[in-house]
Amino acid sequence: MKNYTTLLFDADETLLDFGRDETDALSRILDECGIEKSEENISAYKEINQGLWKALERGEIDKPGLKKIRFKLFFDKIGYTPEEDPLVINERYLSYLGEGGNLLAGAKELITELHSSGYSLYIVTNGIEKTQRNRLTKAGILPFFTELFVSEAIGYQKPRKEYFDYVLAHIGEKDKSKVLLIGDSLTSDIKGAVNAGITCAWLRHDPAADSGELKPDYIIDSISQVKNLL
Repeated sequence: MKNYTTLLFDADETLLDFGRDETDALSRILDECGIEKSEENISAYKEINQGLWKALERGEIDKPGLKKIRFKLFFDKIGYTPEEDPLVINERYLSYLGEGGNLLAGAKELITELHSSGYSLYIVTNGIEKTQRNRLTKAGILPFFTELFVSEAIGYQKPRKEYFDYVLAHIGEKDKSKVLLIGDSLTSDIKGAVNAGITCAWLRHDPAADSGELKPDYIIDSISQVKNLL
């Protein structure tokens, strides 16, 4: 294995259990709005939200636009007329989401061990900065990271090469061959790393999934397997 010194971790579904945090926050919003917390309604929101984040990755929408329209699209989809501006509801949702901080199994143990072993750790995320910082704090792992690289602060999002150029310019390690990125998203993390010439490990949650034309350097099926690459 290579002598990596610096590890770039995606946040959601790589370390943080976004699915659980998202469902918890959304359930509170649905309760407040008097909307049934059915699997159908929750799935409808998640489908819309995921589609908007993919559009963000492609540069078709910006972060303020995503915040503005996702609950509007959701309410339109289920035929609900809100009493409040959907943007106000979205901000409340983000506040609830920031109270999350559930981690994937093995994530805290891994990050604690890597930090103790002297690796330089960074977060690379397209998420909302305040929300991500709150969740990582709640999860108890924020102090282990040297810096959070959040797309809305940088001005470019994963998988844009400009995003990764910024990250590489602002980390301590200047030898790119000693940097390893770990992420679950092929379209965001792996595509971005490949385009930027960064060695990458794809956290594959579905053992049957295929990376298609993208060729990650490593494929792992649990976050704890990162140790096997070092």
